Amino acid sequence: MLRLFTFLFLLVSTTVFFSQGSPYSTNLVDPKLKENANAIVRDEIRSISIEAVDKMRINYRKVVTILNEKGDRYAFAGDYYSDNIKIRHQSLFIYDKNGAEIKKIRAKQFNDRSAISSGTLYSDTRVSYAEFTPREYPYTIVYESEVETNSTIFLPDWNPVRGFYVSVEKSTYKVLNPASLEYRLQERNLENLELEKEQSLNALTYTLSNFPAYRSEPLSPLLEEFSPQLQVALNEFSLVGVKGSGATWKDFGKWQYDNLLAGRDRLPATTINKISQLTANAKDDVEKARIIYDYVQQNSRYISVQLGIGGWEPIPAAEVDQVKYGDCKGLTNYTKALLDSQNITSYYAVVYSGEEKKDIDPEFVSIQGNHVILNLPQDDGKDIWLECTSQTIPFNYIGDFTDDRHVLLVKPEGGEIVKTKTYTPEENVQESNCHINLGEDGSFEASIIRKSRGIPYGNIYRITSVPEKDQVLFYKKHWGHLKNLNLEKPAFQNDREEHEFTETLKFSGEKYTSKAGSRILLPLNFLKIDTYSISGREGRKLPIKIGRGITEADTFEFSLPDGFELEALPEAVTINSEFGSFYIAPQFLEKDGKNIILVERSYTLNEGTWPAESLGEFRDFMYSIHALSNQKAVLVRSN
Repeated sequence: MLRLFTFLFLLVSTTVFFSQGSPYSTNLVDPKLKENANAIVRDEIRSISIEAVDKMRINYRKVVTILNEKGDRYAFAGDYYSDNIKIRHQSLFIYDKNGAEIKKIRAKQFNDRSAISSGTLYSDTRVSYAEFTPREYPYTIVYESEVETNSTIFLPDWNPVRGFYVSVEKSTYKVLNPASLEYRLQERNLENLELEKEQSLNALTYTLSNFPAYRSEPLSPLLEEFSPQLQVALNEFSLVGVKGSGATWKDFGKWQYDNLLAGRDRLPATTINKISQLTANAKDDVEKARIIYDYVQQNSRYISVQLGIGGWEPIPAAEVDQVKYGDCKGLTNYTKALLDSQNITSYYAVVYSGEEKKDIDPEFVSIQGNHVILNLPQDDGKDIWLECTSQTIPFNYIGDFTDDRHVLLVKPEGGEIVKTKTYTPEENVQESNCHINLGEDGSFEASIIRKSRGIPYGNIYRITSVPEKDQVLFYKKHWGHLKNLNLEKPAFQNDREEHEFTETLKFSGEKYTSKAGSRILLPLNFLKIDTYSISGREGRKLPIKIGRGITEADTFEFSLPDGFELEALPEAVTINSEFGSFYIAPQFLEKDGKNIILVERSYTLNEGTWPAESLGEFRDFMYSIHALSNQKAVLVRSN
């Protein structure tokens, strides 16, 4: 018994001693950094050594403690490589909550696979990564790597805060510049932080310490809009061995044009003749451009091709013309070449794509963007924008994929930053005209004509390409508050020129009205409005952001059941707010010998950003709309 006690005492003592002595023990983390955290960056060091204009070495080390399953995404241990990016070293060590090593993975044990994504025909990019399945939490990973590249145009940004619910104990960013190349930097959101920094021509060091995790909050801006960041770029650089320079957008765009686009616009004479014949009777250049865009859509398809100079150089137009496919770069360059053949000016435009608006930074010159579209300048300032990768998107419609953001126009004379089209709430309209015949038992038969324009147009027109059964499922889910829907075959009209999509629907359902004794309660809002529900918890820290405004305008014409008339009807109400407006006006009338309740309703949500202190007002605005949307008319028998 004494021996057993001694053994247990030594075991516990050893564990306590080790956990106190290991730098990876989770007991060493400040409790404040564990609050709202799924993962903690314990120590991160990214050291970038610029050895020459065409040689850069990046040493990286990260120590991350994963607190739970939601934090596993931050345990990725790997690097991407290609013909011009070489991985010189990789290792991964995993430690338990006490800081004791439980696994080590050396470079030869890392997995290697192609980094080709769906839709990519070929690419030389691969990824070397380690896999680990945790058995318990928390655990800590230590990943180290060394990468060498001949492209110095991409200096990694410093983004020490990796996401919501991730805190930072320490993160360091170093740039070593023994070649004494001139560089520029831009700080973002670094005020009032525990930050140390040193800067000279030959070295740069930034260190962030003790940064608590952000808690995700509904309708907050993108993390990058308010989290700490540092951008660094060289005035002279290399892209896959092609040297260049550019400290202004004009110079940088000139370099891109000369090295990525020039000479890649040549087309076969037969194709030029074909396009000339197709556009011969067009009344102006806009109509010619529309014909050419339609030709590209019918005679090519999108396939990602990540080769060329670092994946930034488009396939030559003649090659796209031959093989009938290309990526965003190749198809945009091809469309531009076809327009050039008819003396129509257009510009290759580099942009960040995605529903969440991300900007090319007008104030910081560097290689940016992940997509390419085409700009056709117009004398009235209302430029035409073409998305060249889609076979269905209409001419001069970009939707929420590239709207309202800065882009870089790559011109022969140099680069220029401009903004793509902004769809205003007055343009983002969805309006419906509904006729509903009510039965005494709560059943109904309805016909709806709904028109969508602006951003809503892009969200709905693709429904024409899905099977009818999936169309029916869409409406049943979309209008889930209407019970037991039985839809007839929907009819659609897609006006590609006006960017207006019309749905014509007929359907029946049950249990729309309810009974209160001998009375019928009729909900006045036949179609529900998509409003935001934000909890009333105190302490919101992040701004409220509505990325795009919208307007909904509806009329609901209810034909009352035979033998019933109106007893009570709510009054018209108008709400105006800085966030938008809401209007509902029900009225009783007779039409063709029938008792009718006609409801007119409109709702506008404004685009904008408001301080966290506005949460109460925004919530009240949403609550008021929700309450008014639940109003009911009271029907009674007419005898």
